[in-house]
Amino acid sequence: MILQLLCILGVVSMIIGVLLALYQWDYKRLLAYHSISQVGYIILGIGLGTPLGILGGLFHLINHSIFKSLLFLTSGAVEYATGTRDLRQMGGLKNKMPTTATTSLIASMSIAGVPPLNGFWSKLIIILACIQTGRYWLGFIAVIGSLLTLASFLKVQKYAFFGPLNPKLEHVKEVPFSMRISMIILAIFCILMGLLLLPQIKTIVFDPAVKVLMDGIDYGRIVFESVPK
Repeated sequence: MILQLLCILGVVSMIIGVLLALYQWDYKRLLAYHSISQVGYIILGIGLGTPLGILGGLFHLINHSIFKSLLFLTSGAVEYATGTRDLRQMGGLKNKMPTTATTSLIASMSIAGVPPLNGFWSKLIIILACIQTGRYWLGFIAVIGSLLTLASFLKVQKYAFFGPLNPKLEHVKEVPFSMRISMIILAIFCILMGLLLLPQIKTIVFDPAVKVLMDGIDYGRIVFESVPK
C-alpha cells in the first residue's frame, strides 16, 4: 500500500511540476518547478519497490544533483550578466555567453533525458522497472513527463540563448572564468556519467533483459543478482 502511494505521489509530482514549469517565464522559478518534477521520478523509482526501480531512483537522485546544480549555475550566470530572470527579456545570448549557453544546453538535454547524457540512463532504468512490474501506464507517464520537460527547456534555450539579441543586452559579456569553471566541470560530469557508466548499465540492465527474452528467466531475479554487492 505504501509503495503504491509512493508511485502515485511520484507521477503526480512529475506531471504537475513540469506543467507548472511550462507556463513559467521566471528562469529560476521554472527550474524550481522542474525540481518538483524530477523528484517525482526518484519517488516513482523507489516506490516500485524492485531492485531495478530502486537502482534507477537512486541513480536519478545523483544525476539530478548534477544537472540541476548546473542549471541553477547557468541561470545565475545569465541573471548576473543581464540583470533579469525574465526569459522574455533575453535572447541571442549564445554569442555573448558561449560557455554559459553550451553548458546550459548540455544540462537541459540531460534533465530532459536525451541520450547519451546521464539523465537518459536513470530515466530509462526507471521506465524499464515500470515495464518489469507490468505497470506500463507508469512508464508511459514517465515518458510523457520527459517529453514535456524537453519542450520546457527548448523554450528556455529559444528565449534565453537563441534568436535575435535583445538590443538592451548589447553590453552583455561572458561571466568571469571563476564562475565558468564550475559549470564546465558539471557539464563534463553530465557527459561522462552517461558515457563511462554505459558498460555497467549494460551489464546490470540490458544484458539481463536480453537473457529474459532468450531464455525466459525471471527478470527481477537476474537483475538483482547482477547488481554489484
